[in-house]
Amino acid sequence: MYQDMDEPIEVVAVFANHKMKPARFRWNGRVYKISEVTGDWKTDIGAYKVHHYAVVDISSNFFQLTFDERQTIWTISKIWVE
Repeated sequence: MYQDMDEPIEVVAVFANHKMKPARFRWNGRVYKISEVTGDWKTDIGAYKVHHYAVVDISSNFFQLTFDERQTIWTISKIWVE
């Protein structure tokens, strides 16, 4: 099941074909390399958008990352826990 989070993270993202794609992120002092983006969607907050990414790291851990355009911050919003 997913556990809700709301913690700031540092993200390295790639921009290609007018789209942003996270490549790796740092959380709690550890770097996670993303092997796959399994989904992406946007939600509106007024004139700004929040970008959501469902990702899998190279160790097969699942995360949901969020980029808030208004505040220009990344957060880890969900993690998969067993």
